[in-house]
Amino acid sequence: MSKPLKVVLWVLIVAGFVFGYAGFIFPDQSPFVHTPPQARYQFQRLHIFLFNLVSGGTILIYFTEGQGRLSRRGWLFLAFSLICSVAAFLDEFVWAILAAVVMVGIVESVRVRFFPRIPLDFFKFSTPVSCKFHYAAVLCLSIGLLLSATVMVNNQYLHLIDLPTLILNNFFLGFSFPLSLITFAVMFSMMHEDTGRWSQILREASFWIVTVGVIVFFVVILLKIFVAELFMAFLLLADVLLIFTLFMRESRHLYQEAFFTSGLVFLVATSLTGILIILWPLWYPHDQGATWELLYRMHAYLSLCGWNLSGLTVISRYPDFPLKVHETGIILAHWATIALLSPLGNLYYLFALTAIPLFAALMWLIFFSPGYGKDGKVRLETTV
Repeated sequence: MSKPLKVVLWVLIVAGFVFGYAGFIFPDQSPFVHTPPQARYQFQRLHIFLFNLVSGGTILIYFTEGQGRLSRRGWLFLAFSLICSVAAFLDEFVWAILAAVVMVGIVESVRVRFFPRIPLDFFKFSTPVSCKFHYAAVLCLSIGLLLSATVMVNNQYLHLIDLPTLILNNFFLGFSFPLSLITFAVMFSMMHEDTGRWSQILREASFWIVTVGVIVFFVVILLKIFVAELFMAFLLLADVLLIFTLFMRESRHLYQEAFFTSGLVFLVATSLTGILIILWPLWYPHDQGATWELLYRMHAYLSLCGWNLSGLTVISRYPDFPLKVHETGIILAHWATIALLSPLGNLYYLFALTAIPLFAALMWLIFFSPGYGKDGKVRLETTV
């Protein structure tokens, strides 16, 4: 990865992290994830968008093209994703919709170049699961952009569907899914290929439960079907534990394993806090105070800056491993910053003032620490 791209990504990710604390600066902002729709500035859109769509989407294109540098197509995606993010933040929905449509075209041009036009490989047992996850990541990015544009058109102009949960901020969170899928793709590519049939069946099951399960989970959340939400949350937790077991048992023990292991622990913690959030109204139907806010925020940070950042770290520096840093120290600093300081920073500004420079320093080490590996082209196989 070129130094200019590293600098751009570092600035974008750190800026997104800082926007999460906008509530301490602007009095009409909630410092928590669920910023009120009537708030003047929707800084949470920038907080989530700069990480998930702008940085995550750009890295997905960079990794898929496998050139060792960001192509012209990738830079165009980065530029239009920034336009879309700022336009949505300013409630300039015409520009946000146009930018999203352009990005769909860019992502689709990448998809048809490296993958079959019709995703029949999903149903072939002979296709490696890593390839399926990779294909699903690109396809879900394209679908997510199209759905977001559709929601903006519906909510601002057509008003054909009137659903309280069908809001733009909910769809922004869905852009973390492609980054999760490409992380799984790299993880499965690190597993031994000559495994038994049962292992292959479990790998296939893990792929389908994740891809279909997250989509179903998102739908039942929009429809507010409590029992289905709880069932899907436990099902996805079981699948995460299955992937964790497969990875620990069948990994080829490459240098990137420590970061992925930490990321999987983040993902398990994300699943557990998600279940607690679903159950919270049963236990405390009239209590959404500081404890609730801390739990909600912790869940968001564990997912956005914990699990996803672990995958982003490996993907962005894949050919450079092993990095010339103390891996255990980086991982412990990552956990202390994301699981402890960052959530508390939304309740007490002193923790925020501590978390921001630590996060910036952590990201600098991740992007700019020299590696023993050689920079070069790296891309997973995309077809059988």
